Amino acid sequence: MLPIKYIIPVILVIAGVLVITIPFGSGCSGEAQCVTGKVTEIIDGDTIKVDNKSVKFALVSSPELYDEEGVLAMEYLSKICPVGSTVLIDEDDLQTKGSYDRMVGLVMCNGKIINENMLKSGHGEIYTRHCKTSEFADSSWAKYFGC
Repeated sequence: MLPIKYIIPVILVIAGVLVITIPFGSGCSGEAQCVTGKVTEIIDGDTIKVDNKSVKFALVSSPELYDEEGVLAMEYLSKICPVGSTVLIDEDDLQTKGSYDRMVGLVMCNGKIINENMLKSGHGEIYTRHCKTSEFADSSWAKYFGC
């Protein structure tokens, strides 16, 4: 039998291995795609490319780039989730057909929900047209901004 001074470290090592190997929730909800990838391009204030595939932020509309506000939105997005960042995309279960060849989803980057951050920063507004057709409409941030 091992002395007690060896048993505790052995238990901690085993527990550590279990913590590393037991999968935790992916951070996605629903049944649609859950994708992790690298930001390869910032298109504008509400669209990025992840591994060269376009992703539109669910429930967010930012000004177009021909507007100075649109350029500011893109610059802000580039600061909080720059090219090269790893993102997790939770595709919107109610919009799996996408929008103009873009996946629509909730984007998490650098510990932030980018959809929410674009609204809070004033660089986007809630896209109320999709409040009835988005799985994220009941989230606290979407409700706060008008869904």
